[in-house]
Amino acid sequence: MTALADESNLNRLIDRGKEEIYHFRLDSAITVFRQVQQEYPLLPHGYFYESYVTAIYYSQDRTNSYLDSVLQRSIQLAIEKGEFYRNNGGNQAEAAYYLGVSHGVLGIYHVINSNYFKGSIHGRRGKNFLEATVKIDSSYYDAYLGLGIFHYYVDLLPGVIKFFAGILGFHGNREQGMKEILITARQGRFFKVEGDFTYAVMRYFLEGAYSNSLITLQRLYKLYPENPALSLLIGYHYRRFGQIEQAEKYFNSVSESYIEKLPQIIVMKYYNLGVCYYRLNDFEQAEKSFDRLLDTSLRKSQYYQSAIAFYKGMLNGIRTRQSVADYYFGSIRYSQETQYWYYISRFYGKYPFDQWMRNYLIAENHVYSFNSTLAVKEIEALIKAINEDHMSPANPDLIFLIRDLEARLAFQKGQVQKSRQLFEAFIRDLQDFDDDFQRAWILIGYAKILRESKAWQEASDALEQAKATDDEYTRLIIEREKYILKNSQLKAKP
Repeated sequence: MTALADESNLNRLIDRGKEEIYHFRLDSAITVFRQVQQEYPLLPHGYFYESYVTAIYYSQDRTNSYLDSVLQRSIQLAIEKGEFYRNNGGNQAEAAYYLGVSHGVLGIYHVINSNYFKGSIHGRRGKNFLEATVKIDSSYYDAYLGLGIFHYYVDLLPGVIKFFAGILGFHGNREQGMKEILITARQGRFFKVEGDFTYAVMRYFLEGAYSNSLITLQRLYKLYPENPALSLLIGYHYRRFGQIEQAEKYFNSVSESYIEKLPQIIVMKYYNLGVCYYRLNDFEQAEKSFDRLLDTSLRKSQYYQSAIAFYKGMLNGIRTRQSVADYYFGSIRYSQETQYWYYISRFYGKYPFDQWMRNYLIAENHVYSFNSTLAVKEIEALIKAINEDHMSPANPDLIFLIRDLEARLAFQKGQVQKSRQLFEAFIRDLQDFDDDFQRAWILIGYAKILRESKAWQEASDALEQAKATDDEYTRLIIEREKYILKNSQLKAKP
C-alpha cells in the first residue's frame, strides 16, 4: 500500500498530467507521466497514462507504423505493471482497474485495426477486470465509465451479432450503460472530464439530445479552449444546424501546430470548412479547402480520403467538369471504414451531372443552411419542371430526392402536416427506387415527421423499411431514431 504522503503526491502528478491532456499539451502530459514512472516504478499508473496519451496520438495518425509499435509496447508494459501490482500486495481494486482500462485500450486498438478476435479477447478481459474493481470497491467511480461504454455499445449491435456476443459473454444494456457513464461524470476521480465528455457526445450522436449536449461541450470549451476536439464538435453542431459563421469561427480556432503529430485534426478542420463553404454554395472557396487536403504529405485516414473524394466529385460535377467528377467518384473503394461514402457516391456517379442535378444540389444547400427564401424559390422551380412532361433529369431517380427535399423544407419551416402530405404523395413509389442507401435516408426523414405527428406505428414501420441498407452508419442512425421514437411515445402517454 502506498504511504498516504506518497499517494497524495502521486494523485497530484496524475491530476497535473490529466490537465495537460485536456489542454491538448500531449507532449507535456507524457513528460509528467514519465515522472510518475520514475517516482513510482512498481505502480501501473504512469505506464497506463502514457499509453493513454499515445493512443490519442495513434488515433489521429493510424498510418504511422512507429506509433503503432510504441502504442502496443506501452500498453503491454502497463498490463505487466498491473499484474505485478496485483500479485504483490497492491490495492486490489486499483490493480483491477488499471488492468481493466489497459486491456480496454488494447481491445479498441485491435478492433479499429479489424482484428475482431483479439479485440473481443481484450475487451472481455477489460470488462471482467472493471467488474472486479467495482465488486471490490463500489465507490471506485472511474471504473463505471468503461463499463458504461461497453454496456451501451453492445446493446447497439445488430441482432445476429448481439446473439453471438451474448454467447461470448458480452451483454449490453443501453440505459444501464448511460447511467454508469453518468456516475463517472458526476463522481469520478481522474476520469470525471472524460465521463462528462463521453456522456454529452453519446447523447448527442446516438440519442439526439442536441441542446443539453451542446451546453456540456460549451462548458468544457470554456475550461479548455485549446482542445481541438471541443472546437471541432461545437463547430460541427453549428454547421449541422446551418449556423455557418459560428461553425467557421470554431473550425478556424483550431491551431495549425497539430499538423505534424496530429494530422487528422488538421484534416478535420479543413474538411469541415470545405463542407461549410459547399453548403453556402461558395464552390470556389469549398474547392480551395478540399484542395488543401489533397497534399499527399498530410496523412489522412481512409474515411477522410473518401470524404474528400466525394466532395471533389460533387464540386467538379457542379462546375461541369464531368470527367474529373467521374475520376473522384470512381476512386472511392468499398471498405468498412469508407462504406458510407461508397454508397452515397454511387447515386451521384451513376449519371452525368445535368442542370437538374446542379439546381437540386444548390436547393439542398439552401435547406441545409436554413436559407428558406432561396430554398423555396429553387424547389418550386424544380417541382414546376417535374410537372412539365416534356422535361426530365438524366438520373430519373433524382425526382425522389427533389420530392424529399420539398417535404424536408416544409418540416424545417414547422409545417408538419404539409410535410407529411408531401412525403405521402410519393412514399409508396419508393419501392421503384433501387438505391437502398438513398431510400433509407428518405425513410428516416419520413419517420421523423410521423413521430412529430404521433403516428407511432407508422414511424416504426418506416424505420424498419429503412434497415434494408447495408451501410453501418445509416443503420446506427436508424437505431438512434428508434430510440428517440420509443422515448417520445413514452413521454406522450398520459
